Amino acid sequence: MFIGGGRASNGISSTTNGSVSVDLSNSTVDAKSLGLKGAQAIGTTGTDIGTGSASTTVAQILADATNTGSEATGGFTNFYFQGPGFAGANKVTVSVNLAGVTDTATLATAVNAAIQAAGNGTSQAATAFKNAGITGAINTDAAGKKQLTFNSSNAAFQAAAGDRVANALLGNFSSGTTGRDLTNTVTSANVGTLATALAQNVIIRIQGSGLAAPVDIQINSNPTTANALTSLSSQVANNAALQAAGITVSVPAAAGSPITFTSKRGESFSVAALGDVANQLGLGTFRNNTTTGTAFEYTTLTAGTAYAAAAKTDALEFSIAGGTAQAITVGVLAADTIQQATDKLNTAILGNATLTAAGLVASNAGGFLVVTSSNGTAFRLNSTAATASAVLGFGGSGTAGSATLTATATDTANNVHFDAGGESSSGPYAFTSIKNGQDAQTLTFAARDSSGAEKTTQVVLQNNATARNARSIDEAIAAINTQLQQSNDPTLQKITAIKFYDTAATSEKIKFVSSLSNFNVSLGAAGTGSAVGIGAAADQGSVHASAVTNGGSTADISSQDVAQSAVTALSNAVASLGTAQAVVGRGQNQFNYAINLAQSQLSNLAAAESRIRDADLASEAANLTKSQILLQAGIAALAQANSAPQQVLSLLRG
Repeated sequence: MFIGGGRASNGISSTTNGSVSVDLSNSTVDAKSLGLKGAQAIGTTGTDIGTGSASTTVAQILADATNTGSEATGGFTNFYFQGPGFAGANKVTVSVNLAGVTDTATLATAVNAAIQAAGNGTSQAATAFKNAGITGAINTDAAGKKQLTFNSSNAAFQAAAGDRVANALLGNFSSGTTGRDLTNTVTSANVGTLATALAQNVIIRIQGSGLAAPVDIQINSNPTTANALTSLSSQVANNAALQAAGITVSVPAAAGSPITFTSKRGESFSVAALGDVANQLGLGTFRNNTTTGTAFEYTTLTAGTAYAAAAKTDALEFSIAGGTAQAITVGVLAADTIQQATDKLNTAILGNATLTAAGLVASNAGGFLVVTSSNGTAFRLNSTAATASAVLGFGGSGTAGSATLTATATDTANNVHFDAGGESSSGPYAFTSIKNGQDAQTLTFAARDSSGAEKTTQVVLQNNATARNARSIDEAIAAINTQLQQSNDPTLQKITAIKFYDTAATSEKIKFVSSLSNFNVSLGAAGTGSAVGIGAAADQGSVHASAVTNGGSTADISSQDVAQSAVTALSNAVASLGTAQAVVGRGQNQFNYAINLAQSQLSNLAAAESRIRDADLASEAANLTKSQILLQAGIAALAQANSAPQQVLSLLRG
């Protein structure tokens, strides 16, 4: 506001060039701003874990053997939390000690003790979790039913069950007191003869289930199938990332049974293989680039043997970035040169839209056929022709490879994540993995800080030689959250990408949440215009504004535990109110000063004007007097001049 003149001096900000600036952006006094209302993740609506329930009390849930049998550590149940600085692979595990827990009151106490212990960890994620100020409490709804809840007044977050016990405590039952099962499995085809040796290095890739990046398990060539199974089991058990994601493997003791990969997180995951050309492990027959190659995929592949002209029809299978196998056939004649064979292979590739989009091009070098992606797309190749019919030099397995085996949920109604109400949210959006090197998607995040300045950052999702960060929904979420946190901007760091479970579509989606009142997300379109990355075609190419979700927490005094939390919230609210009052009071003082300054300036102006007017009257009076004197002097001089001739005449008469 512009009020009067004046400017700051000696570093004191009062009025600057006649303006008064008062920042009230952090001085709101509503319930949310004072910490009395915030984000709240609440158990399933309508359920009851209180003593008023006939069959689902806390004590009954903990007495259910099926529930307790799912615990990773006996006597402890796990909850997982995601929020700003502790999302994706950095989510925080809260392990609740159930000793002494008999009802909702003791449950809330145990949960808060576990939350405090997790927040005191040494990792950056633990510190961020502690700063989020999440607490556990018991909600009593209008019908008197009780649900476990988690609350935060200063951060958006998501809570998730880690086992059947946690799921049941959140009111997510499969039947009776039993919580929903979180087990997802991936099952291979039957394992082959255990004494058979593997011809190439085998790489098994596992991704999903919260993994920030795919995990590759390598089994060196020449071990027997039995030894390969032992190595696989050992490597999975000792891989920290897989253990954190809750993924285990069970291998058969004899041929004719499958390998089973299991996740205890209730999240989708996939398993794919490379190098097992005889399909001994039942995971597919895609070839390694060399016998001892260590990369799961490649952007250039040279045939293992030189081209030898023959009247044969070869059959090839390509998997683009783990996608569904694309089959082509190439028929060559006995008289065909390697260049003619190359041309025929290129013609077959051009006849397949998926392979063309991947930029695959065949060439020849020194008598060997070479397949290369011109845009950096990663692929696998398999020759499904019988060895006698394989003429292009890529070998022959005689069997079709499996591109990727995906997780099968044991409970399709599974719902393990609980999103907080009262937070600002954008989405959810479908996610389609980016497979082609040219399909980069740019996301732009924008939000205003407390001064009103707009803060922005961009994240590029891609799968090419520059970066491979969008092969799975988990990898994309990790890339987004890493970029937001590395922006080092406190405003942008409050935005978090999390998974959303669309139970109607039974699919995982992405949404963005924040404690900010509003923020924007712009979803760019991929390079080829196909709807890959985040968002359907209708979502891409547009800016999406966030909106506050329904629900949220309020201070409560229904029990001792939540009453103590309410007292703490009220104490913090009083401090926040005092800060707001100080800002308002300072502003009032500045306005009063400016008004008094303006009034003083007006008085000084009036006085100055009066003096100016008085000085003008005096000057005119002086000028009048001067004129009168001059006039009188002139008259006197004229009279004297007129008397001189008369005097002369008088002398002449004499």
